[in-house]
Amino acid sequence: MLTEAVRLFGAHGYAGTSLADIAEAAQISKAGLLHHFSSKEELFARVLEHRDEETGQAFLAAVDDSDPWGVLDAFVRLVEHNTHQREMVAIYTATAASVMDAEHPAHTWFARHLETSVVSMEEALELGKKRGLVRPEAPSLLIARTLTALSDGLQIQWLCSTTPGSAASKALATQMVEEIQLYVDGLKELWRLP
Repeated sequence: MLTEAVRLFGAHGYAGTSLADIAEAAQISKAGLLHHFSSKEELFARVLEHRDEETGQAFLAAVDDSDPWGVLDAFVRLVEHNTHQREMVAIYTATAASVMDAEHPAHTWFARHLETSVVSMEEALELGKKRGLVRPEAPSLLIARTLTALSDGLQIQWLCSTTPGSAASKALATQMVEEIQLYVDGLKELWRLP
């Protein structure tokens, strides 16, 4: 059920996917689906939690806690992981509009997700300052916010340029991993202490 929900929400978004669609794809009745999930909102929340579990495991497996720059390196590896998770990236991107509607079932999740991303990078850089690995004048919050925003923007371009029949020009074709790596390398050049 969850696999089909991921696939359908990824392809059609929250509004474009019904419980009946998911039940049919999972080859169960709608009543059977509602036995496991009390509502579409609950199922969608579980899909988002599933996304965080998958990406969180990939991120944590790659983090080197002894080096704050390791957090940024792990972020690059997470972007690489996400290039093999198109449906989950599509769900994330389609859900971004929820930030404008506090009543949307994904609004709270999305706000927490963005905050977690920014705060974890900011804290790693601040810790790096204390350990003498990051220049004291490095704008930790600005770095964390711009890296998160760059990643989200590149995901949109990647989805647009790789969608079958897309009207996207070659200018939108992105090598997400290489572009994020380029940015991280630039940050290291500017703010890493020898």
